[in-house]
Amino acid sequence: MIKSKLHYRLCATFLFSILLTPMIKIPGFIGVKLEDLMVFAIVFYYFFIQKITFKLPIRACFLLIFIPLLLISITLGSFLLMPTTLTDLTKYIWLLKALIIYLVFYNYINSDLKQEDEQVENIISLFVYFSVLASFICFQQYFNLFGLNKLYIPLVAPTQMTTLMEGYGSPRVVGMLGNPNAQGYAFAIALICCLYLYLVKGSKMVLLSTLFILVGLFMTLSRGALVCFVAGSLFLFLTYKKNWLFTVYKIIFLGILLVTLTILLVWLKDNEVIYNMFLFRFEALSNITEDKSFLARFHGWIINFEYFKSSPFFGVGPLPRSADIFGSADNEWLFFLRSYGAIGTAWLILFMFLPFFMKKHKKIKQKNRRIFVISTAMATAIYIIPAAVVTSSVLFPIFLVILSMYDVSISSITHSKDRPLCIIK
Repeated sequence: MIKSKLHYRLCATFLFSILLTPMIKIPGFIGVKLEDLMVFAIVFYYFFIQKITFKLPIRACFLLIFIPLLLISITLGSFLLMPTTLTDLTKYIWLLKALIIYLVFYNYINSDLKQEDEQVENIISLFVYFSVLASFICFQQYFNLFGLNKLYIPLVAPTQMTTLMEGYGSPRVVGMLGNPNAQGYAFAIALICCLYLYLVKGSKMVLLSTLFILVGLFMTLSRGALVCFVAGSLFLFLTYKKNWLFTVYKIIFLGILLVTLTILLVWLKDNEVIYNMFLFRFEALSNITEDKSFLARFHGWIINFEYFKSSPFFGVGPLPRSADIFGSADNEWLFFLRSYGAIGTAWLILFMFLPFFMKKHKKIKQKNRRIFVISTAMATAIYIIPAAVVTSSVLFPIFLVILSMYDVSISSITHSKDRPLCIIK
C-alpha cells in the first residue's frame, strides 16, 4: 500500500493525533480533529493522484455494509415522524474516517507477513508511549501546575472545565480528549496494551509506563474505565499461553494480588485524604442501585427502549441533535437498538467479534495476539454499557487501532486515477 517507513510514520501521526490533540469545535458545525484532516488528505492523495493497492479485511466490509443500514434507519425514522434532518447524514463522515483509519493500520500490520508480530508490537509501543505523555498532561491538569488550566481547558473541554479550575475539591482530568470518561477509556486500553507487551517482552520500562498510565486512569475518576481495564486485563492474563510454569505463576500472582488489593483497600478507605480524592466515587459501584448517576442513566435507558419498540428491526436513525426527545442513551448497546434496531445491533456484535472465529492458528504468538485483541473487544463491550465508543468520533479510532491487529483479509483492491473502478484480485 505504502512504503514501510512512510506507512509507519503515517500510523504514528494518526496515533499522536488520536491520543494527544483536542477536538476543535466549529460554531454551527461538528467538531474537527487533526486525524479528520488527515483522512481527507489521504482520500484525496491516493484516490485522485496515485495508484493504490490495499488489502480489504472483514471489518472494513462491515463498515461498508453500514452505509445502506444507516440510510434505511434514517428513512424509517422520518416515516415515524422523528425530527430527521440532513445533519443526520454527517454520520457518513464518521464512517469514512473509521474506514480509512482501519485500512491504514490493518495494511501496515499486514504489509509484511514475516514481520507481522513485530509491526503489531510497534503500534502497541506507540500507543503506550503516547498514553504516557497523556498521563503527564493529566497530572498537570489535576494539580493545575503553573496555572495552565485556565489557559487551555476551556478550549479542550468547555463542558468539563469547572472541575479543573481552582478550588474544586475532586477534579476529573480530561487529557486532550475533552472528557474524563473518554480519557479513562483510552488509559484502560493502554494498560491492557502494557500487560500484553510485558507478557511478550518482560520489559521493566513497560512496568514504569503502566504506573504512569494507571495514575492517570485514577485521576479521571472513571468507574466504567476502571471496570474496562480490570475485565480486559484479567481475561488477557488468565488466557495468555506460555508453558506450565507460567500457569503456576498465574495462580501465585492472582493469590498475591487478591491479598494485596484487600489490604490496600482497607488502608486507603481509612485514609481520609485518599478517600476524598478518589475512592468516594469508586465505592459507589458496590451499591450501584442507589447511585444517582446510575439512576439517571437507568431512567434514560427506559425512554430509549420505548423508541426501540416502535421500530425494532432497523431503528429510528441516529438523530444526533434530538437528545431532548430521547434523553442521553448512556448505553451504546441501547443506542444501537434505538437507532439501528436489532439488525444494527447484530451488525455491531459481528463487527466486533466475527473475525475471531474465522481462522485457526498453530503458532502460539498468533493465538496470544488473538487473545489480546479479544480482551480489548470484551473490555469495550463492557465499557459501552454505560457509555459510548463506536459512535464516538474521539474513541472509535482508538478501538479501531486495536481491532486492526486481528482480522481476516478477503481480497486485494487496486485503484488508480486512470482506472477509477477498483479491481478485485
